[in-house]
Amino acid sequence: MRWLRENWLDFLIFLLIALVAAGIVLYLTGINPFSRPRVSASPMPGPSVTSSPPPSPVQPPKGEPAPQAPSPEPVVTVLPLPQAPVESKPAPQEKPIASPGGSPPSAPAPSAPVPGGTYRVAVGAFANPENAARLRQELAQKGYPARLEPSGNLTRVVVGPYASEAEAKRAAEALAAYGAQVYRGQGAAPPASGTLYLQVGAFQKEENALALAAKLKEVGLPVVLVKDGVYRVRVGPVAEEDKEALKAKVQALGFEALEVR
Repeated sequence: MRWLRENWLDFLIFLLIALVAAGIVLYLTGINPFSRPRVSASPMPGPSVTSSPPPSPVQPPKGEPAPQAPSPEPVVTVLPLPQAPVESKPAPQEKPIASPGGSPPSAPAPSAPVPGGTYRVAVGAFANPENAARLRQELAQKGYPARLEPSGNLTRVVVGPYASEAEAKRAAEALAAYGAQVYRGQGAAPPASGTLYLQVGAFQKEENALALAAKLKEVGLPVVLVKDGVYRVRVGPVAEEDKEALKAKVQALGFEALEVR
């Protein structure tokens, strides 16, 4: 004790140094000697909610009106409304409008033609067989039984034949944008009594027939096309007095001419 009384200052400094060193060690190791031990909660079957008693109303000071408690907000349950039935209305059908300078609008294809029918619908006649072939192909792509027939020195585009005039008229109404007209013919082609043509060639492919037609037109021959299963290239109509001269002209080009009526 005598030593402690004589060296109490040194002992106090040593004690402070020791406490500081111990604190540094505890800080580095993450040990907090002042923290309370955690009590592990035992697993419960479900969360227990302890209802606390409502707080007692605060008494206002004397002379002031008592505050009114806010009214509880009502709970509104929103139910989905049933969807009203929608009446299905048929869509209005648009009428085809023929644009100026463009191709006529497409129309529904008429009923199937009858091979032995006598009524036909003339859609157009052209001096250039290429234009007639182009229109025939356009109608065929729309489902019409289109064909090519001679009409004098023109190539006529025809739809049909039909067994009755009523069927032909329905087809003509559908093709009214083309200026279609109904006429009555006999057999596989319209009547052409005494009309003579010189058939120069018959082809399965349209481009071959058009190439021959262009070559004949270059030398000034009137050319028509006939489409009845194959493409037939014909020169005419030919008068009897000009028949031999036209035959010689065709043979000079390297082709044979067959007389057809």
